[in-house]
Amino acid sequence: MAFTQILTAATANGNSSQYYWDVGEGQVVVSGTFDGATAKLQFSPDNGTTWVDVGTASTFTAAGGAGFTLNACKVRVNISDADASTQINAWISSGVDGDVNL
Repeated sequence: MAFTQILTAATANGNSSQYYWDVGEGQVVVSGTFDGATAKLQFSPDNGTTWVDVGTASTFTAAGGAGFTLNACKVRVNISDADASTQINAWISSGVDGDVNL
């Protein structure tokens, strides 16, 4: 199981790149300075048109991690309410190597 970094020192509201999630269990980890910001793992059931929060366990206002299970879809991390000193990093990993694709 390897982690893929999908955000590096994000300082503003916005989204990470979109990644294709093959299927199954995974983890999301976030760290950094939040300064009031919220980081949410989101998935798209329709190839990137609609984005939905994965759930409250993968919504962060401070550093942390959460597990999740998804069918095949696109995933991303969304940052909202960023402030002057926000700087957030995020990683995702899969239970089976190779499940996260660019």
